Amino acid sequence: MSLPSSRVRSLCRGAAWLAITLVVGIASAPSPEAQGFGRNKIQYDGFEWHVLQTEHFDVYYYPEAEELAEIGAHTAEEAYRDLESQFDFSLTRRVPLVFYATNLHFKQTNITPGFIPDGVGGFFEFLKGRVVVPADGNIARFRRVIRHELVHVFTFNKVARVFRDHRSPVERFLPLWFTEGIAEYWSGSRDHNHEMILRDAVASNFFVPLHDMDRIAGTFVMYKEGEAFCHFVSETYGEERILDLIDNVWRDEDFGRVMEIVFGESEEVIADRWADWIRAQYVPKLVDADVPSLVTQPVSVRGYHSKPIVWTRRDGSQEVVFMSNRGSYSNIYSQPVDADMRPVGDARIVVRGERSEDFEAFHLFESRLDVSDDGHLAFVTKRGATDVIHLVDLESGDRLAMLGFEDVVAIYSPTITADGQLIAFTAIDQGGMADLYLYDVLEGSLRQLTNDVYNDRDPDFSPDGRQLVFSSDRTAWGTEGAYNLFTLELATGEVNYVTAGPSVDQSPRWSPDGNRLAFTSARREADGKFSAQDLWIATLPREEAPLAGVPSAPPAAGPLAVDTLITSTADPETALRQLTRFTSASYDPFWANDDQLVFTAFEDFRFTIRTLPVDSLAAAPESTAPLGTPPVMEPWSYARYELEPGEENRRRPYKRRYQLDYAAGSVTTAATVDYTAGGAVLAFSDMLGDDIFYVSAYSANGINTGRSFLEGLNASVTRVHLGRRANYGYGVFRSAGLRYDRRDPDAALGIPSYEEIHGALGLVSYPLSFFRRLDLQTSLGGGRKEFFPRLGERDTLQTLQLSNTLALVHDNALYSSYGPIEGWRARASVGYSTDLLYSNENYASLGLDVRHYWRLSPSVTFASWASVQANLGRRAKYNLIGGAWSLRGFPFFRVRGTKLWFTSHELRFPVVRRTPLFPILAGVRGAVFADAAHNWSEGYNDVMEDPDFRGLSIGTTKGAVGVGLRASLLGAFVIRYDYGFRFSDGLQWSERERFGALFFGWDF
Repeated sequence: MSLPSSRVRSLCRGAAWLAITLVVGIASAPSPEAQGFGRNKIQYDGFEWHVLQTEHFDVYYYPEAEELAEIGAHTAEEAYRDLESQFDFSLTRRVPLVFYATNLHFKQTNITPGFIPDGVGGFFEFLKGRVVVPADGNIARFRRVIRHELVHVFTFNKVARVFRDHRSPVERFLPLWFTEGIAEYWSGSRDHNHEMILRDAVASNFFVPLHDMDRIAGTFVMYKEGEAFCHFVSETYGEERILDLIDNVWRDEDFGRVMEIVFGESEEVIADRWADWIRAQYVPKLVDADVPSLVTQPVSVRGYHSKPIVWTRRDGSQEVVFMSNRGSYSNIYSQPVDADMRPVGDARIVVRGERSEDFEAFHLFESRLDVSDDGHLAFVTKRGATDVIHLVDLESGDRLAMLGFEDVVAIYSPTITADGQLIAFTAIDQGGMADLYLYDVLEGSLRQLTNDVYNDRDPDFSPDGRQLVFSSDRTAWGTEGAYNLFTLELATGEVNYVTAGPSVDQSPRWSPDGNRLAFTSARREADGKFSAQDLWIATLPREEAPLAGVPSAPPAAGPLAVDTLITSTADPETALRQLTRFTSASYDPFWANDDQLVFTAFEDFRFTIRTLPVDSLAAAPESTAPLGTPPVMEPWSYARYELEPGEENRRRPYKRRYQLDYAAGSVTTAATVDYTAGGAVLAFSDMLGDDIFYVSAYSANGINTGRSFLEGLNASVTRVHLGRRANYGYGVFRSAGLRYDRRDPDAALGIPSYEEIHGALGLVSYPLSFFRRLDLQTSLGGGRKEFFPRLGERDTLQTLQLSNTLALVHDNALYSSYGPIEGWRARASVGYSTDLLYSNENYASLGLDVRHYWRLSPSVTFASWASVQANLGRRAKYNLIGGAWSLRGFPFFRVRGTKLWFTSHELRFPVVRRTPLFPILAGVRGAVFADAAHNWSEGYNDVMEDPDFRGLSIGTTKGAVGVGLRASLLGAFVIRYDYGFRFSDGLQWSERERFGALFFGWDF
């Protein structure tokens, strides 16, 4: 999800804004979007970074993740050798690799200023060439992501070299779909997710042709279509042609033309051959496949849904509980169903997510739900630095417990025994390894069940509570990416196979009678590709099946064996049955009863909740097979990078070294203030982005005032520390030049004053949670101001100004590409400014800004904004309002007063949705608005009255009503046009007070 700029962490943005505005001397208030809203990117963990220097890489890690870093370093060097050959190119600089042990640690990185959602596996940052990769317990995927990002490194440097070799400016790059496609292609073989996406794209007819690939830029479909295109090129024209596309990128700005040069065919022919190749790959696989929506019964299909379970109320009625965002916040819903699992009435929200600290975020597609017989729901949310397990009584809605554990960071898929006494789950520790844990609710004790490099996931208790079934890559085929099912005896720690083979078997669930296991499986087919991810049933031998209804067995005392291995094999009489043959994929089956499953189906790039009787015609009862005898498990592990004797100095603590991030310069003229200006802004930061310097210089030279270059010189140095929870910054500045400050009560008749200030500033931002923080800003500046109260005279005012502002900020709003659409945000501030030298100014500032967004339907929002601002005391500054960001129909920041209130109400609705005819246009929305404001002061007369606009003077009520359009370009830029009528005191308006305003920026 792309985020509007207001959601970039406010302190980093605020420090840069202050550093620049103090230099250029902008005295007007910032826009409402720059007034400190946004959620908080919090550094919970003070990582003690170290560096491991290999032949080609500098590997950054913290001691808890040392084993992970050594696995990653070995993978990177191995990948370097392969990619050096594939690209016929060697890197000339060392590559920084930054590893995080978990996704929750990864979310704290300052290498990128934006928020990182679940599902992001890593990124390559172009500025300093950094590769950043988190682990999530799946070491095979961790290794693949490293290779993926290193392909980006080679591609980026290779393209730059190609342009330089042909004396062409490096002003363009390869299309995103191709760069991501080649990164997937050269990072490993096609996995089951690749096949799932492409099978569904062909079956559901959302496969995007070659000429229209930019339309899906940034989506998961783009990655997989780009990867498939590289396979098509390799099989059709030869793999060497992939590199030829890079070597010839300099020949034409149009990548389609580059393909024509390399392949010797027109782009239309290439596109047709590509489409034919895709159809040949997947249409034969779909001939006998079932479309899930045609052979199953829907339970919930609006929005994105995942992780269904079924529970029975005391009155015998049943409900399906699942996670969903439904186009809005992620919540947990409960859908009543009848005896045949048909929906009855509307779903209710059980838990509201993404609005408060305790329910900060769900792992929507990664962590399952479970429920005990008495309706105790177990689920996971992110809360601060770690994940926690919640227990909620579904009958009453009360929260029973919130469980967090000191030794683990990330938690997934809790399962609870029928009596609610034991909870098992997958957790990732500080070192990045995923293992099984067991928590005793009554005793409050935590026990680690496995401790090894294998990825153990999706545990589920047997009906008698004595066994766990789980999915793991600890199988003999694990080095090939396979996952099989295993059982673990809690009393003895014995681990046994349930399934075996080079398949991906996941999400097992016991049947209520304990005789069968439902699970999903994707299997290698004859052509080497994966099948669809179908529902399967494993029927256990009667003597091996656990009993139903037996109370939970107390676990054996103490932890299980470290490096848990398989101690015996499953009974070869275990029978496997393929239940479905879907076009795409199924996820997370759960037994509604002994004969029916609910599950998540993937179809038409949507996730829906559906139900299927086990013995229905849609099932495949003829597809049964015995398990056979699994091989004896041999322990295996991932290779690690090892230093040679005498190379200990290549592993050392991290020391900050600063590099230039960017430099920008400009020259401007402004006839209204009669000056020319030129300057530059530079930013330096350390490798981890935790420490940033902003350096700026700027000169505003009056043309007709006789001021020298030095008299117009502005300069500042600001340092911002972002590596701890309490972010802070400080700096020094010199601000000088001609000013016209509309907030200044001395400003008269538009005549600028000359002002010179030397001072220092300080900034502190302390996040209370992801949604709330305290901001403190202080500055001390001494200098002089020359102004012209009367024509032909000059007065000089000496000041030593101390200003302090403390603000409490809340923001849980849900954003779209146009701005907030649901939730609320607010800012309450108090400040005090005083002249320590002569008391020329001495005033307090109070402010309250509240904005609320009601989602009336998935696409319609009603937004309300109310603000009160007051500056009280000697020579109090004016507050400003007006323009397209606030009081529409009135000049930009021309309405002013020491005190004012403002309110705005807006109904927002869709007009034109995204259309293939205009791919750059993400859509058009309409708005009906009404604004109103009142400003007043004591002891001042506003001489800024503009005869062209009635009601600008102090003490009048002003407002506007009208309609507007908002066009989103590429989902990143919003152009706004408003048309309406403005009014003054007494709702007085006339024909001449119509207005139209074209502007840009997100909705408030």
